[in-house]
Amino acid sequence: MSQLQLEVQVSPSPEHGAGGIEAAARAFSAGDQQAAERGYREAKALPLQRTESLANLAALGVMLGDVRGALEYAGRALRQSQAHAGAWINFGVASWRLGQHRDAAMAMHKAVELRPGQEIPALNYARMLRSVGRMAQAREMLERAAAHNPGSWRLQEDLAITCRLQGPTEAAAVRRHVLAALSLLTPTLPASPKASTTPSLPRSAADDDAASGKVRMVLLAVGDALDAAGVPFHLIGGTLLAIHRDGRLFPHDKDVDLGLPFETDRDRVAAAMSQAQGFRPLANPGMEVVVAGHQWVMGFRHIETDICVDLMFVRTQDGVAHFALGAPDHLSCEMPAYPLQDLQWAGRAWRVPSPPERYLDAIYGPDWAGPPAIRGFDRRWFDTQVSNPSRTAESLPRAINLVLLRLLQALQAGQWARARALCIQIRAREPLAEVDALLARLGDAEVA
Repeated sequence: MSQLQLEVQVSPSPEHGAGGIEAAARAFSAGDQQAAERGYREAKALPLQRTESLANLAALGVMLGDVRGALEYAGRALRQSQAHAGAWINFGVASWRLGQHRDAAMAMHKAVELRPGQEIPALNYARMLRSVGRMAQAREMLERAAAHNPGSWRLQEDLAITCRLQGPTEAAAVRRHVLAALSLLTPTLPASPKASTTPSLPRSAADDDAASGKVRMVLLAVGDALDAAGVPFHLIGGTLLAIHRDGRLFPHDKDVDLGLPFETDRDRVAAAMSQAQGFRPLANPGMEVVVAGHQWVMGFRHIETDICVDLMFVRTQDGVAHFALGAPDHLSCEMPAYPLQDLQWAGRAWRVPSPPERYLDAIYGPDWAGPPAIRGFDRRWFDTQVSNPSRTAESLPRAINLVLLRLLQALQAGQWARARALCIQIRAREPLAEVDALLARLGDAEVA
């Protein structure tokens, strides 16, 4: 829970000398840690008295990791004024960072009451509530905030996220809120942007080799762990695509995909992965929603590399192979059942669908072995969730919702080429006016 992405608030203060706090906060946001720390030291030496100044000092303290100092400054601000929402926000964030979750939630609730349409306290409080499974309360609070601030795309996005976590029955609400967020955000974007502000792929061959080597290390470790436990598995998804097509794993991959027979003992798999060095379950295995999801998939994270491992349980029945993801989206795909064959790679024989080409056609479409640019976009941005030809009709609307949320994330990161690619893939599945408007604004966005 302590790793929640919570936001502090810095607001203008008319007090003499307090402008240095705001400048230090801007320096921190720009990546200048030294300037931010210098500004913090100088501000702490001043005899600042105004509530706004003290609340801002608390925000800066949180940014720089002085959480106890931040809590003290926020407390001083609140002793002067119980009606200052920023002081409550920063007090709540500092409390959360110190593990004082009840105090943090109460402080954020107070900030929401004082400023019911303000984004920061509503978003923070929603994240706190979601972290303890209180989805309905988070949704109700966000709906009130959005009613007070109907122009906020961030509140609409967070409503979509919250509704998605409530499960498949809320798919229509997810769609409504994510499209509202998109329609509000699109007019604020630069027209026909030509460069990404955050290149996300390695820029050199050496970087590519190092990144690919990390994925390879994780795959070998998982293979060894499952082999040692006598658990049969085979390569699927992007892992198979990379090895079969390119002879090495994709450097930008953040996960390893393996298929296991549906009748595999889940406890045996969990024991095998717990004995492997450096792997942790993706979520708390005691959570009911996670345990239920193990019917179809078990996820693990390799701590050193931050690479995930998705173990997909494949149910074969009546000539059909069925895959599914668990909560919250419950996405499914179906394809003709396949036998297995050996594929020699990295000095060992790996079991893979036979023939690999037919499986890859079913997951990626017939152009999986084509040129780098496919369907009007760079193939690096192919999104399997929405573009998988084997996606079931029942789960397709939820897959589109998920990719619409990814589209919002790409726009926030300035990943214009990825955003354009996602628009094209969504449109191929369902025409949406909001996506058409965004695509027109993006134009021929390219990556620098």
